[in-house]
Amino acid sequence: MIRRRQFLKNASLSALLGSVAGTSAIGKPAAGQARSTVAVPPLPRADDPQYWAKLRDQFFLARDKVFFNNGTIGAMPKVVVERVVEHLQKMATDLDDWDYKEGAEWISGYGPLPDFRAKAARLVNADVTEVALTENVTEAMSSVANGLDLRGGSEVIITDQEHPGGQSPWLLAQKRRDVVVKTVPIPKPAHNPEEVIDSITAAITPKTKVIAISHIVSGSGAILPVKEIAARAREREIFTVFDGAHALGQMAVDVKDIGCDAYVSCFHKWLLGPAGTGFLYVRDGAANRVWTTLASSQWDNHDDNGYRLMQRGTGSLSLLMGMEAALDFHYALTPDRVHQRIKYLGDYLRDGLSRIRGIKFYSPSDPAMCAGITVYNLDGFTGARLQDELWVRGRLRPRSVGDVYGLRHSTHIYNSTDEIDRTLRILQNLSRA
Repeated sequence: MIRRRQFLKNASLSALLGSVAGTSAIGKPAAGQARSTVAVPPLPRADDPQYWAKLRDQFFLARDKVFFNNGTIGAMPKVVVERVVEHLQKMATDLDDWDYKEGAEWISGYGPLPDFRAKAARLVNADVTEVALTENVTEAMSSVANGLDLRGGSEVIITDQEHPGGQSPWLLAQKRRDVVVKTVPIPKPAHNPEEVIDSITAAITPKTKVIAISHIVSGSGAILPVKEIAARAREREIFTVFDGAHALGQMAVDVKDIGCDAYVSCFHKWLLGPAGTGFLYVRDGAANRVWTTLASSQWDNHDDNGYRLMQRGTGSLSLLMGMEAALDFHYALTPDRVHQRIKYLGDYLRDGLSRIRGIKFYSPSDPAMCAGITVYNLDGFTGARLQDELWVRGRLRPRSVGDVYGLRHSTHIYNSTDEIDRTLRILQNLSRA
């Protein structure tokens, strides 16, 4: 039992944590863990017209500035912060209670952690044995790139808009194992799914062994037609792995429906978990093609491939406690409602931007290919200058994505239409200057 009152006093965190009151926990604790005293707080009624305004109280975010950069990292809800802090305090206070019996995990990196994995698997409609918990997307993608037996001359298709963490594992394979990485240009902005499908399909040859592309492109917000691409690949026995760093939490993801061989993502962006929590799915029929890269005692356990692929040595169970709290929070809100709110705010922003002279979009023109990420610029501005102008004039924080492409502007459930309207007024004034 954590001595919370003493901890809060000694650590001067009462202001930070005291506002997160819990009444009922969602789900059961991980195997071998003491039940957390931190639960998802009571939420507004689903039919409350002020639902989203009231939900904003679940976050520590300051009221005099606005965060618009979920594309890099999300703002953790109070319950996530408190769950992490509670477990850190338990580690610091009661470590001698650990009896080292099977299932009594106090650290991550060795045990199977089935309850954590089950909550993650539910998110994407996977079986628990198909899911490994990683530190981030880069680690997950590297596990696939390093784990596949690709002979010299084997081709890997990526796009010209992949994040470094998605493309670099394949570039390493190219340099080390003489794999051929084919970088396929796709339009920016993309106008329809067919042009993406056609570009990828045209690059396939008999030597193509892997297609590794984003589900949602980091630098444009484009939702790519991964289901259709997976189908084309499956006909040719090509291994598919999709980078879902921006998909989980922003839109519904069903790996069985997509039909991919592997899917990598993280919890620290749109799912609002702590940094250092990631996700690797490899379907049962494909998992034996992926060797273990980081090896510990379960490196050859093919009865539970997810367990095998998450053997990376001592890690922080406290961060996974935060990940679990983020999933509890997400499920309490209901995923569909979160996805719809993110999409609504993204559409609201894009509609307002379209009315401003000099705005150029790099996000898709097809609304079905967009959700909560919008990439745009204003004539006469670099991305860095536009980022600074919004901060100085309105304490608004989207992120610059370069001189040409301007800003990546992310919307999430703690944002509001009023905050977007403030952004639009500033951009309108800049366009007239």
